[in-house]
Amino acid sequence: MTSDPTESNGVIDLTQEDGQNNVQEQAEVIKGQANGKYKAGDYPGALELYSAAIKLQPNNATYYGNRAAAATMLKRFTDAVSDCQKCIELDPDNMKAYARASKCYMCLGNLGDAKAILNQAKAHAMARPKLRDGVKPLDWDLATVTKVESFMRQAMKFLETKDYKQAMTQLEMAIITLEPTIRTESNSGSRSRLCGVKLDGVSTQWRLLRIQCLLGLRELDEAASSINAVLSNDSRNPQAIVYRAQVAYLQESQTVDIIQRLLIQALSFDPDNSEAKDLLRKIKRLEQFKTAGNDAFKAGSYQEALEAYDRFLEADDECGVMRVKVLSNRATVWSKLGKHVQSVSDATKALELLETLCFAGDSAPSPADQKSSQHSSLFNKLYLRRADGYMKQELYDEAVRDYTVAESLNPHDDSISRALRNAKNLLRQSKRKDYYKILGVERSASETEIKKAYRKAALQYHPDKTSNLSAEEQTAAETKFKLVGEAYAVLSDPRKKEMFDSGMDVDGSSASDPSPFGGMGGAANMGDIFEMFGGGGGGMGGGMPGFYTQSGGSGFGGFGGSPFSAQFGGAQFGGGFPGGASFGRGSGRRPQGFSAQGGFPF
Repeated sequence: MTSDPTESNGVIDLTQEDGQNNVQEQAEVIKGQANGKYKAGDYPGALELYSAAIKLQPNNATYYGNRAAAATMLKRFTDAVSDCQKCIELDPDNMKAYARASKCYMCLGNLGDAKAILNQAKAHAMARPKLRDGVKPLDWDLATVTKVESFMRQAMKFLETKDYKQAMTQLEMAIITLEPTIRTESNSGSRSRLCGVKLDGVSTQWRLLRIQCLLGLRELDEAASSINAVLSNDSRNPQAIVYRAQVAYLQESQTVDIIQRLLIQALSFDPDNSEAKDLLRKIKRLEQFKTAGNDAFKAGSYQEALEAYDRFLEADDECGVMRVKVLSNRATVWSKLGKHVQSVSDATKALELLETLCFAGDSAPSPADQKSSQHSSLFNKLYLRRADGYMKQELYDEAVRDYTVAESLNPHDDSISRALRNAKNLLRQSKRKDYYKILGVERSASETEIKKAYRKAALQYHPDKTSNLSAEEQTAAETKFKLVGEAYAVLSDPRKKEMFDSGMDVDGSSASDPSPFGGMGGAANMGDIFEMFGGGGGGMGGGMPGFYTQSGGSGFGGFGGSPFSAQFGGAQFGGGFPGGASFGRGSGRRPQGFSAQGGFPF
């Protein structure tokens, strides 16, 4: 028979038992010290002391449970799960260990394991009457896991369809359900309820999914902040490094060379990362297109530049600041080609995209917001480009609006102030008669071009040319004929033209601003007309030249020597015209050759 090792020569040896008691007492003292540090919030100190107690008493379930609690507070969820499993192994009745393990699994993003360990705990409790009071809390925890699973399924479903707003809403609901103590922020500038909130206790996997949503919504500042938080805990996380490169590219906050090096670094940690490979190839290809367009533009090959910029825009699906600049460049090319509608369209697209990239949320930024942006100079350039396009289309209201914003962005630029004053003057003019438009000439038209346009318009709308029209059409033509005379009265007079061009009110129909041929509301003086078109008025008989007689007969006598040989309107003038030109009689409604307006019949 083997003797008891604690007995010697029939005497019981209490030394070993006393030693064990001393070790246990020592471990309990250390545990008490650890509890004090835990209550004081010194979780690293508590963790170290619990580990010391475990070293003395490696089979004490309570010590493992306590150390799991400290590890949980330090967000060391994998370590906490390991301690919970050891605690359950030593003490299967410890319901708190099951619940803590489930919580840690959820924080790691392992919802299946979280549900499995809760079901294990529930089965164990149901088999032991003394533990059945703990079943109800387990059911609550199971319901929470099920709810979180539902949110996550929806989030992944929306991510597949790239509905980033809905995906982030579902994901953040899962996070808030998991950790109700998280204080949500109400930020009207962001679609995220967790903007600026620390999420250290949330699974890295879920945080990366949230970053993906933020990138999709172009909430780049919050995405950058979240990326930094992930990398501060795991500087070698390849996906976080890829996202950092993507944010840098979208914001153009780093050079292309640095962005490419970030992607190469991510591939060194994860050679199979497809996102890093795709983005690296895409950036190289887009840089080639942009460079080709810029080189062609500098060489004056605008069509070639246009084609290169088109290739960039077709290939680019990142839609970052680089796209904004290419749209701006293409708008300039369109302007060079005289395509001002297309130029305005590209400038508008660029402005809208830049606002999306610089400002989170759906509310429109103010000029003050744009001025404080890191891309304020780009905003300014785009407003000026679009304003120029509006000016070329004579859309002065829109031009004034854009020049006003540009001036607020760069108040010390005198050229912008001058452009704004000019646009306001033209806007003021556009709300009255536009004599250039009436004659159909550009504002830069020469005196000869203005005279030629007047002659053409006067011929088109002269009453003797419209006698076969309806009464309404004749009235409209007469009005236009009168406007043509007013326009020429102003634009043929250098002083009045200068006043009109400067934005002053000049009315060619007023008494102080007579028609180009004298008074009587636009009635032409025949001597002036013949002088204007190179002829003399010699041989004119009695009566008032330029006007018809009240009886309806011609106010002209023998003309003799008139330079005209062409036939005008439907009235004939007899006698004295070289070349045998004859002028037929009028319709009876008007005197021979001239209407009541007194204009020349051509």
